Amino acid sequence: MSARWNYVDVSCITCQVFGKIRIDQYNKKNKIWECRSCARKGKKIIVKNPSAKHDSQKAGAYKSYWRAKRRTQTNHKGVYKDILFLFNCFEEFWNELGPRPEGHTLERINVKSHYMPGNVKWASMSEQCRNKTNNIYVEYQGEFICLYDAAKLSGIDPEAIKTRMRTGCPKEMLFKKGRWHVKAQQFFPTIV
Repeated sequence: MSARWNYVDVSCITCQVFGKIRIDQYNKKNKIWECRSCARKGKKIIVKNPSAKHDSQKAGAYKSYWRAKRRTQTNHKGVYKDILFLFNCFEEFWNELGPRPEGHTLERINVKSHYMPGNVKWASMSEQCRNKTNNIYVEYQGEFICLYDAAKLSGIDPEAIKTRMRTGCPKEMLFKKGRWHVKAQQFFPTIV
């Protein structure tokens, strides 16, 4: 029984690897032998009307669109039972948000509301972490910020601040260097 393809022992003109190359891979126009992988490297697939899935500019936004839609449809471990996906089509989503920036993901501005126009944006991971329902916000130097940001600015361990809050430490002592004595309900500042 004969083989389906006829092969020739030659070396590839591009990668210089010697081996069996199929006869149909001989480029008659340029008179060269190229292995299959080298022949495909330079070719680009041209699609006349690419869908959003295959358009390089829209691909990231398209992925985020379908992942968010799937999360709401499958209920994603019970977290999305009351959340709806209210975009009618990808074009509506694209007109609302535009292309996805590098390193950003889809975020709901109001975490307890739906995926809908006006309530979604592209956010970095640090923004995503600050927009969670279990974050603790505290007043630090006149503004309300996340506890971990306040701890970073003050140089005090976040767990120490949580303990002080839980055990009744006065607000003005939360971010001071020192030790809060729980039983005595007294603050002992660090002497520098």
